Amino acid sequence: MKQVQTFVVRFLLTLTIGGLGWYALAASVRIQAAPSPNLPPTSTPPLSPVPKPPQPPSPQPTIDPQPEALRNKQRIVVVGDSITQSGGQYGGYVWLLQRYLNLLYPNKPVEIISSGVSGNTSTQLNERFKQDVLDKKPDLITINIGVNDVLQSFQTPTTARPNIPTTQEYRQNLTAMVQVATSKAIPVLLLSPTIIQEDLSSRENQRIAEYIAVMRDVALQYRCQFIDLNIPFRHVIITYQRYGGQGQNLLTRDGIHPNIAGHQIIAYNILKSWGVPEPKIQSLKISN
Repeated sequence: MKQVQTFVVRFLLTLTIGGLGWYALAASVRIQAAPSPNLPPTSTPPLSPVPKPPQPPSPQPTIDPQPEALRNKQRIVVVGDSITQSGGQYGGYVWLLQRYLNLLYPNKPVEIISSGVSGNTSTQLNERFKQDVLDKKPDLITINIGVNDVLQSFQTPTTARPNIPTTQEYRQNLTAMVQVATSKAIPVLLLSPTIIQEDLSSRENQRIAEYIAVMRDVALQYRCQFIDLNIPFRHVIITYQRYGGQGQNLLTRDGIHPNIAGHQIIAYNILKSWGVPEPKIQSLKISN
């Protein structure tokens, strides 16, 4: 009986293996079958590289056009007293203006010349206006004067300097400088005095308002630009005092001469008056 079972198993294995061999042979025959004699042999051509899609041109940096007030202005002379003189130093408003314009309009170089003299009144500035301003052939002039006129008006007879300008003489001096500049087709920007001490109710700051009113009148009469710098200074000081109490030297080093924050306010307002967009000014970062 065992022999019969063994035979049956071997027979089934033979059939199974033979069947697998048959399928393998059939598969082998199909895979290795020769091409039809009616068709020429084919070959696969080499693949061509896929062309890259055209790349858009690299964006070119855009340079804003100069505002009208600065167009064709290659030399600007800024004139005044010690505030302007110190403004040419690091962090001063003259220093800032030069660097702001260099960054904003690198293809339109502008030279800024500082002609500030410490202690100058409007009378002294008028006396040197031709030599220190007009003879430099400016395309634009800024005038910031009046603090010393106000300060000297409070001096006693024993300490007073001669020829202290009254508000009327202040008007005459400003008018003379603006007239001669405009007669030569040189635009003028008048910059008012800022503050005297940071006690805004002081008699000095009350009197400075009279001189600012005179400068505003001259600007209106001769249709030249005018910036009342006293307004932003007062606004910052009042805002601080409202929330932080009385504070000294927020915008000045000594109550008169601006610190870096004060000079930034001056430069910022000048650029705005020339038509530079505020977001452009705010985004600038100045380094040495």
